[in-house]
Amino acid sequence: MKFKENLNSIGGFIVVVVLFILASYIVQHNLDLFRSYILNSFFGMIVYALIVIVSTVLAPINEIVLIPLATALWGWPTAALLTLIGWTVGASIVFILTRKYGAPLIKRWVPLNNIQKYERLMPKEHVFVSIVFLRLAIPIDIVSYAIGLFTNIKFWPFFFSTLIGFIPLAFFLAYLGTLPAYIQIMGFITFSLVVILGFLSIKHRQNKKLKTA
Repeated sequence: MKFKENLNSIGGFIVVVVLFILASYIVQHNLDLFRSYILNSFFGMIVYALIVIVSTVLAPINEIVLIPLATALWGWPTAALLTLIGWTVGASIVFILTRKYGAPLIKRWVPLNNIQKYERLMPKEHVFVSIVFLRLAIPIDIVSYAIGLFTNIKFWPFFFSTLIGFIPLAFFLAYLGTLPAYIQIMGFITFSLVVILGFLSIKHRQNKKLKTA
């Protein structure tokens, strides 16, 4: 069962990568067309940020494929900043809702068994630094639900650790959206290796604590 879950996770990641690269290619070669249909303005930025917030709260929805479009319209630094704001605000909303209403409300949006998979990864000490690391190692926002349910961290430490943890990924993806497809593939391979090393590091820490307990 665990092998099947891992296979599904890998398959989902590959789909997102392919869609990201495809979206980048389409946008880069049809930018004038997109500009004629999408508001290249401050209002358009607000709409994009709101889409990112909503997709972060409704964790199964993935907005990453929209980043290349935002990058093409407003430049990669602005796209990265808007994405970072959306992710951080969305994660904060998730945290507040999870703390206030708990599992009875959350299970309407996200299956609880999906969240419970991450319970064992939740830090018991050095929570601030651990959450920063989790954001880097596990770049999916269902983690916000798990943090709200399974840790005792207060809101502001959660907010700033989430903000710091999301910064590298937001700027990495926004800049990657400006590059040719073959460089994007190499970038995602590098990113995947970082994520794998992150998982292995977390596993190692958990096993070490179990042995010393």
